[in-house]
Amino acid sequence: MAALLGSYSPNDVSVIVNGLPLEGFAEGTFVNVEYMSDAATMVEGADGSPAIAFKRGMRGATVTFTCLQTSLANNYLNALLQAQKFAASGATTVQVTIRNAQGGELHSMPRGVFSKEPAAGFAAEVGSREWTIIGQLNSTFAGNEV
Repeated sequence: MAALLGSYSPNDVSVIVNGLPLEGFAEGTFVNVEYMSDAATMVEGADGSPAIAFKRGMRGATVTFTCLQTSLANNYLNALLQAQKFAASGATTVQVTIRNAQGGELHSMPRGVFSKEPAAGFAAEVGSREWTIIGQLNSTFAGNEV
């Protein structure tokens, strides 16, 4: 297979929460998706025989957004968090979609919840707020060409 030239731009990554695209992300890793468990696990018997267990379908994951402390996305995310804190158990969930327009990578969390409030630090420079949402996630990973 011939080597292909790939490209990436953070401007092609969309982060959408409950249908609203977020803006005002911090430098560096501004969105992170991490599964909480392995897709498969293996154990070995006393004689070295392997046995593999597969986890089918969507698995639990953590999605983390890092916004500039000045971003209006913080207002929106805080309103959703406050609704969750004061709603009946399970009544308030958020839908999260992360899409890279180049190459078609897609992560979709149909029903997530905020796991905690962001830490609030203040310094001479503009800081950031890190928002963490947990729930079941379905992912399609894809590379992209120029």
